[in-house]
Amino acid sequence: MSTPEIDVFGEQVAGVLTRILGADLVGVYFVGSVALGGYVPGESDVDIAAVSSSALGDAQKQSVASAIVDVSGACPARGVEFTLYRRDAAASPPTGADFELNVSGGPRMPTDIHLDAGAEPGFWYVLDRAIAHRSGVAISGPPARTIFVDVPRARLLEAMYESMVWHRAHENATLYSVLNACRAWRFVEEDVLGSKLEGASWARDRWSESDVIDAAVALRRGEDASLDEAAVGALLSTVTKRLLEARLR
Repeated sequence: MSTPEIDVFGEQVAGVLTRILGADLVGVYFVGSVALGGYVPGESDVDIAAVSSSALGDAQKQSVASAIVDVSGACPARGVEFTLYRRDAAASPPTGADFELNVSGGPRMPTDIHLDAGAEPGFWYVLDRAIAHRSGVAISGPPARTIFVDVPRARLLEAMYESMVWHRAHENATLYSVLNACRAWRFVEEDVLGSKLEGASWARDRWSESDVIDAAVALRRGEDASLDEAAVGALLSTVTKRLLEARLR
């Protein structure tokens, strides 16, 4: 679910990439909540994935990173999460983060630049590329499904399991941990890779302590709410167990 403002911003990002990469730019795509229909105006991030035909040199990486940081100030949302992949990486089953660079920043998001894929947890980018194949929306270039290979269920289960372990270690009681758990639980049961909010709607009717899911959804929408750490921990523990069981089947 996009908006006119998001569409304009996507075109701005595609424009700066075209100026830097020229014919080496294969395509630019909305992924994340915009592609999945879960975008909340003013609260969600704008996730954008781009693809180059070849690897970037260090100078090109720095140029792209600087350009994305500059344009991020015009993002009409909380901020932008931008990732650039090589075409051969996008067309291959993911083994890790596998990106050329990752940049985030915006009006309400700290600037963060990653140029070394090997130093970053791979599971976020596995999910990113699966969403790109299944639901990516082209800003420029050919359809996303023709550029990004689909990710096998077993690899997605592994990535979601790794994300739950990460949340329990680093972000146990946050709206993101709850909503990612809901989406992962739905994927285990129905093989649907939907938005976080769709996952929450699905899970609240199946979880005995639905108040914790309602609180996470309220926070996602910018409303006042609080999360009970024990209740979040119980949900994450159950979903982690189900992911592990599904991986072993």
